[in-house]
Amino acid sequence: MSLSPAEAAKHVGLTKQSVIKAIRSGRLSAIKDTSGGWLIEPVELFRVWPAVNQDRGKVTSQVDAGLPPENSEVVTLLKGQIDLLRSQLDDVRADREDIRADRNHWRQIAERGLLTDQRPPSERTPDANPEMTSSVEPTLLALPSTGGFWSRLFGRQGDSPSEQ
Repeated sequence: MSLSPAEAAKHVGLTKQSVIKAIRSGRLSAIKDTSGGWLIEPVELFRVWPAVNQDRGKVTSQVDAGLPPENSEVVTLLKGQIDLLRSQLDDVRADREDIRADRNHWRQIAERGLLTDQRPPSERTPDANPEMTSSVEPTLLALPSTGGFWSRLFGRQGDSPSEQ
């Protein structure tokens, strides 16, 4: 069922001249009939322009399934998501406070010195117990001071630059 330019203009709320101008510019596809008039397919017409309700003016086509929901539905969905995010944020904050409390508790224990070496004295090393390191005097190893840096580096002890 093809439409004439006048009928097509009536369906989309335009003038006959606007429809013919769109045909000539190539925006709208149409074919000429035997008498020289234009025949427009409704599918092609509604591809270019939305249909108009004759009683109330322009209406949007319901063909597009990707239309967003009504504003009230969007607001309801967004409020639900906001509530969910707020509850998740509260849970994260509570976990963070628990972790901080545990950290502070263990810090106080460490500062009071309640964490001591529980091993028997025979298994303790001097580095592990600060009380034992203070009673032991450090011993220095005496290295022979023969030769310079390069002699010591290359293992030539006793060699001097004049002996080379």
